[in-house]
Amino acid sequence: MRESSYNLSKKNSRQPKDIQGGEKKVMKKSLSAILSLAMAFSMFSSVAMGAEAAKDSSSFSDLKDLDAATKAKFDALIAAGVYDGVSEGVFGLNDKMNRAQFAKVAALIFNLDVDTSLTTSTFSDVESNDPANGYALPYIEALKAAGLTDGYAPGQYNPAGEVTKQELATFLVRGVGLESQVAGTPGVSDKTVSDWAKSYVALAIQQGIVTSGEDGSFGGTSAATRLQLVLASYEAQRVHGEINKPAKASVSEAKAIGYNRVEVSLNRDVDTEKASLALKKGTVNVPVTVKFAEDKKSAVLTLTDQRLSAGTYTVTLGGIDAAEIDKASAEFTAENETITKIDFLNSNDTIAKSNRAIVKLKASNQYGENASISAGAYTVYAGNNNGAYVKLTKNDAGELLLTLDISSNDYQSGIGIVPVNIYHNDTRVTASKNFKVGTTPFITKMEIGEIKYSNGKDFLGGTGETAKFDLINYDQYGNVIAFNTHATDGDVANTRVIFNGYEPALQYVVGDDNNDEVTDVRISLKNNVDKEGNYTFTVYNQAGTATGTVALKSAKVATKIEIGDMDNVVAAGDNDAYIPIIAYDANGQQLSLEDLTSDENLRRIKITSSADLSTTPANLKAAIQQAGEHKGKIKLNVLPTSSKSVFSVTALIAEPNVNSTATKTYTVSDARIPDRFVVKKDSAKKIIAGTGAESKFQIQVYDQYGKELKEFNRVDQNGNVVTSGGSTYKVTVTTNTYGGVAVVPHADYTSAGLPAWTGTADITGTGVEQFNKEHKFTFATDAAGIDDSAEFTAKIYKTTGSQTVDIATVTRKIETISNTADLTYSVSPLNSIFNAGDNAAVVDNVYGTGTTLKSEQRDPVTSKLAKELKITATDAAGDSVALPRTITSVQSSNTSVATVGIAGDRKVYVLGNKTGSATINVAFVTNKGTTVNRTVNVDVKSDPITVETVTAKKTRTITELRANTNAFTLMELTTVNNYGTEIKEADAQKYNHLLGFVFSVSGVVGTGSVTVDRNGIISADPGVTGFDLTATAPNGKSVTTAISN
Repeated sequence: MRESSYNLSKKNSRQPKDIQGGEKKVMKKSLSAILSLAMAFSMFSSVAMGAEAAKDSSSFSDLKDLDAATKAKFDALIAAGVYDGVSEGVFGLNDKMNRAQFAKVAALIFNLDVDTSLTTSTFSDVESNDPANGYALPYIEALKAAGLTDGYAPGQYNPAGEVTKQELATFLVRGVGLESQVAGTPGVSDKTVSDWAKSYVALAIQQGIVTSGEDGSFGGTSAATRLQLVLASYEAQRVHGEINKPAKASVSEAKAIGYNRVEVSLNRDVDTEKASLALKKGTVNVPVTVKFAEDKKSAVLTLTDQRLSAGTYTVTLGGIDAAEIDKASAEFTAENETITKIDFLNSNDTIAKSNRAIVKLKASNQYGENASISAGAYTVYAGNNNGAYVKLTKNDAGELLLTLDISSNDYQSGIGIVPVNIYHNDTRVTASKNFKVGTTPFITKMEIGEIKYSNGKDFLGGTGETAKFDLINYDQYGNVIAFNTHATDGDVANTRVIFNGYEPALQYVVGDDNNDEVTDVRISLKNNVDKEGNYTFTVYNQAGTATGTVALKSAKVATKIEIGDMDNVVAAGDNDAYIPIIAYDANGQQLSLEDLTSDENLRRIKITSSADLSTTPANLKAAIQQAGEHKGKIKLNVLPTSSKSVFSVTALIAEPNVNSTATKTYTVSDARIPDRFVVKKDSAKKIIAGTGAESKFQIQVYDQYGKELKEFNRVDQNGNVVTSGGSTYKVTVTTNTYGGVAVVPHADYTSAGLPAWTGTADITGTGVEQFNKEHKFTFATDAAGIDDSAEFTAKIYKTTGSQTVDIATVTRKIETISNTADLTYSVSPLNSIFNAGDNAAVVDNVYGTGTTLKSEQRDPVTSKLAKELKITATDAAGDSVALPRTITSVQSSNTSVATVGIAGDRKVYVLGNKTGSATINVAFVTNKGTTVNRTVNVDVKSDPITVETVTAKKTRTITELRANTNAFTLMELTTVNNYGTEIKEADAQKYNHLLGFVFSVSGVVGTGSVTVDRNGIISADPGVTGFDLTATAPNGKSVTTAISN
């Protein structure tokens, strides 16, 4: 054996084997434990210290001055429970460790057999009654029995002796499995390192486990500090990971860590440029965003517009070569989010006298985070006869903000009492507190919320990108102060942001963009910067200050059947539901949708639902859909009407040689009620006065299950749809317009006879479906209108008896921009365009009594195959600006490839002629009145037109059919092709020689028949009262509209 030991310096040790860590059989005993040995050193001081959770480097005062990279290492090991402080708030960065402590840690990490009943040691200097080190006696004996030490000197262990840096380096080299390389490694030329340790230290330095000091010496015989232990053990982990990296990647574990977050652990790093992680609940894909950790060995999946719900989920690793994957998936069980406690976040029992006093609360879910459950799910009683209650909302952080009005004489400063009680309606989790009434509020403290970058990264990369954060102002009692909207003395005027460090491109805007009554600050660049860096800033308002940092930088037959998992719930009041079904052939191969819906398989697979009554017409009973967006799913037309009802669906194959059955039971959830607004398309913030200037926006109402809500029902406290009593819901739209800017609802909204948006309009019932459509701000004239603006506000209200509460609010405002503002103009990409000019598929098309002429299809102004050329602009803050149509001229660099035309409404179109590439040069007038030009490239291709997406109205009535027998317009058929061009309704009929839609009819109700000719004209006998009308494209894309009474 090499003259080796952890502590074989002639100065410090006289024994040939002392805490070696060198027996390979022992090292193999617990390889992962050995790796963690040095890390575990810190868990013990003179006696073992218990670990505490939920700490990081910020929890210890002596770690605050470490650089960011070092803090990250401490954070990783503290969070893993490896390290803790030597006392409350103190890590003991420069403390040393003795050999007694080392013995205990080594014995535990090596999983050695420890006889804790021992009171006598084989070493004369180890005694059980030693108050400092006696606790280590059984551990020292365990190390000796395992052959890891024979002492410091004959008969002595020296328990109070220190562990040196060279001993630490030696042990970690052996621990990570590099012992075999020591003999071939030239030792360090360092007089501070003992001869026996020089090769160990050299190898440890080469591997990056340890480093020499600034003077080049290692200080091998000096005692190792806890700082050195942390850094060395962290790097040892890295080296061990590289040495022992599995050849193939596996998903080690997946678990829920939040209401919409899943943590996935891998056994090794992966190429995150290629790797993907997919989440399924049963067989249903769950949309997620994936963020890999820096070490590329773990990731967090965040669900998009959904919460985790009770059931089994599967995470699957993909994207990389299958040969590089061992275990591709892992399952975990999730539960529905629930409220576990409600806390008042301010310990002070006094609130300021104000008409908008805000009390902050935290409703915690089972993960300890702010619950995502909407503010409408709580009931609040505040003040005398609930007279102080104004509203309960949520801020961006997910905390509850309770607004109280205690400005009246009923609540006098110094003597008034405001009792507050809040409870969650479902779980009845409750919190109560009595507040004293204080004096008028003023800002004494402020906090900066999470900084969110618009580019999804962690820095600002250029003009147009923003960094936004909540600025939470606190009054003298520690409560939140509502955003002050006063024009001259409010938060916009009084909030100042001072950047520490000269960067003239940085600018800021103060406001309350999301209407949560918490001040927002948005930092942006008014022009690109030529350097990167972190800029600290200080925010001031009254007596409050806060600091933050912003970063600047860029033929199948089914033999087996399964029922899949729904991507939705069945709620009381639902008219239908769709359930996935999966079928396999005899070889175990899953059938495609086309195979599943073949005539043969539709005949073989029998579907029954316990909700179907004996009186249910045959055409309305549960069945597999043959076409449309739900093709291949079971459609349930008959559903239980009461919440908490239970029903089952069964799929059966019963053939001479095959018998397969699948059954699933479902519980009807509470009726759908509005929960929040979702902005599907945002409007511009600014608009330039002029004809044609418009900015579209789309805001939809979502229910509590994360789905678009198309109808408001009256719902009772049991979650059932009722005709009287219960709670009613409505959306109230308020518009304020000044000058030439107008708010224009979608044409369908207007044609439905819904209330006009002049002042205030209440939308109830099925009107919400029209509200959910795309609307717009417009500027009607070329008038100057520098100070013109329009504001759109929508609120969801819930009324129960005489009490009405507002559930959610959304506001969008657009203002005219001055003719001196600096704007960045560009041309939207055209990408590829169909070669309509010389493609043989473009012919005169006769449809019924009409004809689509070839000349019409080849004219850039009239052709639906052309693309509109659009000018876009953003201001210095990165906000888009709605523009009037000011194009003065447009030219193509090669008219044989692409032609252009300007329509009478000043819209410009580009049409493909022959295949090839061309540059479109366009001139237009800016807001400053100058004419400028921009260019955009276009590729013209001859790929046949195919349907990428197709949508239609879900339902129509027989009365509507009798008035309009054109399937294209009755269905409101809308399609987008492979060139990104939208063609819809009557135009889809005119261009159907290129689109290729055919129509089919199924499920006819009543007497008689229904036919549809090649031009989409429907003929229905008088006795027909309903049927399903399906439009199918040549590539199989289809959509269905149900026609009924």
